[in-house]
Amino acid sequence: MSATASTATDRVGPGDLYYAWLALSVASVSLMWFWPGEETIPYHVAWASFALLYGLGNWGLRRALSGLALCTLMTGAVLVTRAATGVIAISETAEIPLMSILMLLMVWHVRRRQIALAAVTTMAQREREQARDRERLTRLTSHEMRTPLTISRGYIELLLNREHEPDKRRDLQVVDDELDRLTRVTERLVRVIRLQGEAEVRLLDLDAMLLQTVQRWSPVARRNWVVDAHAGEHDGSAERMRASLDTLIENALRYTSDGDTIRLTGSRTAQQIELSVADSGAGLSDEQLAAINDAAKGVEPPRDALSQTGLGLELVRGLVTAHGGRLLAGAAPEGGALLVMQIPVESPSATQLSEAVAPDDLSGDQRVGDLLEPGLVF
Repeated sequence: MSATASTATDRVGPGDLYYAWLALSVASVSLMWFWPGEETIPYHVAWASFALLYGLGNWGLRRALSGLALCTLMTGAVLVTRAATGVIAISETAEIPLMSILMLLMVWHVRRRQIALAAVTTMAQREREQARDRERLTRLTSHEMRTPLTISRGYIELLLNREHEPDKRRDLQVVDDELDRLTRVTERLVRVIRLQGEAEVRLLDLDAMLLQTVQRWSPVARRNWVVDAHAGEHDGSAERMRASLDTLIENALRYTSDGDTIRLTGSRTAQQIELSVADSGAGLSDEQLAAINDAAKGVEPPRDALSQTGLGLELVRGLVTAHGGRLLAGAAPEGGALLVMQIPVESPSATQLSEAVAPDDLSGDQRVGDLLEPGLVF
């Protein structure tokens, strides 16, 4: 029934409603003329129908003002005539300006709402266009930069395998190192674009995502990869979640070397989901831990020889915060860094934010053990 009613409403345009109101107003004024002493009912029917049909029809300002003027003149003429002949008290004519002012105020508020709605619609359209532009930029960047870099590194490896002179091999290794750095910069650039893009929310299998993430990274980084995934499913953006995990893994790779351990863990409680990346590298200093865990204070983590711009962790924190969660740092049992994304199971709109982001104690042995219990090894 509601669909049928909606379709019928869509077929009636603003002009149809305007002319329907005009016909109703003429009928009301006719009743006022032929119903001496009982003008109140048809008078208010004319104005009430204007308020109702104008709100539904959203007529143009010129049409609305001309309708107001016409209704004021027609109904006012009747009231003034009745007051002049003594049928009604002269005080009844005060209804003429009062009702006109009331309708003008209504028109003004409706127009404000229309302007605000048009502005919001324009902004939404602009954001959709920007999201499409970012997606095109992501694809263009991925294709135009990754492909030639991959080809260049393939030729460098081929030349290294053929070259036996130490000096030339050193030169080729320098080129290979620079291409490797440029590849990492490209990966970060694409990841930033993805994190800032439009989020397509759907049901994610977080355990499968953790496993796929390690499968993508294990061929390109010689680490002891471990996965322990018990996070289940959650509504979110697959693109942004993958980009966040990639950022945390890249951070772990900078502080580890071949043979070190990188562990991805997913866990779930009744209140929240935790996705963590831990490593056996050098770990984070006390100052870095304090700056990451107390991000609300605006303290920038101190830099070391391996630190980058810090933009990656900020983007990850922005994603987690948008879900009503938080990014925490701690010490892993392997001796390196532990970075944890805590995300409430319930949406922040359904659960109070203060309850959803209640921090857990990451320094307790039992808590760290829960995050990093033995799992699948690659």
